Amino acid sequence: MSIVRRQLYYLLLGLGLCLIMTITSCGSPPSSEDPVEWTPLPELTIPPRATFTSAPQAVSSPQPIFCADGARFLEDLSYPDGSLIEPGVELEKRWSVQNSGTCDWGPGYRLVHVGTDPFSGPRDIALYPARSGADAVWRVVLVAPSSPGDYISRWQAQNPDGEPFGDEVYLLVVLPTPTRTPTITPTATP
Repeated sequence: MSIVRRQLYYLLLGLGLCLIMTITSCGSPPSSEDPVEWTPLPELTIPPRATFTSAPQAVSSPQPIFCADGARFLEDLSYPDGSLIEPGVELEKRWSVQNSGTCDWGPGYRLVHVGTDPFSGPRDIALYPARSGADAVWRVVLVAPSSPGDYISRWQAQNPDGEPFGDEVYLLVVLPTPTRTPTITPTATP
């Protein structure tokens, strides 16, 4: 259930409970014979407003209640598409991305593996925290397959509710087929 739906659900549940409590506590209206006593309210005094003698300090703004997740791919920082690599080598893939949404990436935000591939490594990692609009670097360490071929490993961001969002990023590499070097066998000359 998304955050917005969950908040709407709790709001409607609370309003319903308030309505039920109001209806059940009303009972019959008071008769004109019942004396009604009013308690006077205490006198309120409003303190004077504070004045500042120096410039106000910057305050970090809280996460908006309703925000949208977003991630935009900017560029490959390592292993451009089609890079030749050796079988079984450990490689560190890095992407430059931007938090293009209005939500800050904090605890619970992950970079998750999408689909299947023969690379060895983690299937999800924590996203580096990034404020809305900020650039970030996503990093995954993988071990290449052992057979020659073209391989792709796809990744996407996921919010704390488990919903994927933003651009998919991927690693696209080529493991070349080994070439045989001819061996020359010496022959005896007569």
